[in-house]
Formats: sequence, structure tokens, C-alpha cells
Amino acid sequence: MARSQEIKKVWTDDYKIHSYEVDTKGSLSFPMLCRYMQESAWHHAENLGVGYSHLVKHKLTWVLSQQLIKIEAFPRWGETIRVRTWPSGRGRLSYFRDFRITGKNDESIAVATTKWYAIDWVHRKPQNIDFMFDYDISEVEQACAHEFKKLRPLDSPDQTKSFQVGYGDLDVNEHVNNIKYIEWILEGFSLDFHKSHRLKEIEINFLAEAVYADRLVCKSEERENSTFYHSLVREGEERELCRARTEWD
Repeated sequence: MARSQEIKKVWTDDYKIHSYEVDTKGSLSFPMLCRYMQESAWHHAENLGVGYSHLVKHKLTWVLSQQLIKIEAFPRWGETIRVRTWPSGRGRLSYFRDFRITGKNDESIAVATTKWYAIDWVHRKPQNIDFMFDYDISEVEQACAHEFKKLRPLDSPDQTKSFQVGYGDLDVNEHVNNIKYIEWILEGFSLDFHKSHRLKEIEINFLAEAVYADRLVCKSEERENSTFYHSLVREGEERELCRARTEWD
């Protein structure tokens, strides 16, 4: 396949943190960090010939299935951070991508690993795209070693919050962008909680897609000290859309 640019084994982007990307503490908001990661993954997939512009020709699209993000520090407004990302493994139909985020002096900010599927538009089923994917992953680094497993259901939710999917929640596929799920999970905590705690780890299993006008309920429970489990369900039919685990300092 002819490509107009050199293939890069590791993709690197620098992002300067703007005033509209920080939280009440003046630090980069966690959803914004996830957007940086998603943007860099998009760039690298395009560079490797398996990006949106390539998959769309085969009526396919990427879907994020699972992710684990470990946060060591939250950079401040005005600082510049560097996002590095690379494919880190393959399953039978799944494709893994890792991330390493560093600060201005190369100090570690976060590491992450993610699991993706290329699904077809009609049946929403995973497809093998090895015919498009010629990246050598035999000797790649793993940002954080982790075996993805399905998070178990909630036992006794003690917090609930409702949302309705609006136009601004949709992505180019007219489904809810995965980062909105994270925002809704974080909205389940009070302002006082956010002021006194810092997110240090989040693991998510994405189970189903949400669409325009869906009414959703986020349920949460604290199972261990400062470790919470979450479930986002579609109201009425109780269809579970994602499960998550968050750990806080």
C-alpha cells in the first residue's frame, strides 16, 4: 500500500494545556487527557494505514472495548505534555494499543493500555483486519502489563444519577463517544468529593453503544476504601452499557 508519509512505530504528539481544558483545581481534566490520547491514537492509526479513512472504505470502524489508565500526576494549565502511543499486541480479533504520557521534564504523568475491535457497520460484529495491518509487534514495549477481564456486576449500588444523550454526546458514527461514559461516571461524585480526592486509576469495560435520546442511569458503589465500581445502564430495559472501577487518593 502506497503511503504519503513515513510509517512510525511510536507516534508522538505534544499538547499545550489551555484554560478551557482544566478543572476547578487548575489541572488538566481527566476527560481532556483521554481526548488527547484518542486524538493521538487516531493520528497513528491513519499513519499505519488502519485509520478511520481506511476502515470506512470497507464499511468498518474502530470501537474501544476495554481500557486501563493509571495516573501519577495531573499537569497544570499552561504546561505542555507529550503523548506517545503504539500498537502493543493482538488477540484473535482484538488489537491492543498502549500509551505513555510525560511532562516537560519527561516525568511520568500516566500510562494506559487499551483493547480495540474493528467492527462492521451493519452487524456491529468484530472483523479481522490483518490484511490491512502489517505492523510488527514482536518486540514492542508494554506501558503497563495488564490482563483484561470482565469487571463483575455491582452488588448494592448506593449512588445513582440520570442522564439523557444529546447531540453533543455523539461522535462521527452517531453513537456516544467513549469519553462521555467517563464524564458521566465522574459526574456521579459530588463536588466536595472531587475537591478532596484525586483519581489515580480507572478501568472500563465498554459493553454496548448508546445513541441519541437514550436515557441512562449511572450506578455506583464503594466496595473498598476509595475504590468504587460503576455501571451505566439504559433506563427502562436496564441494558448495561459499561462497567468501570475507579481508585482515588
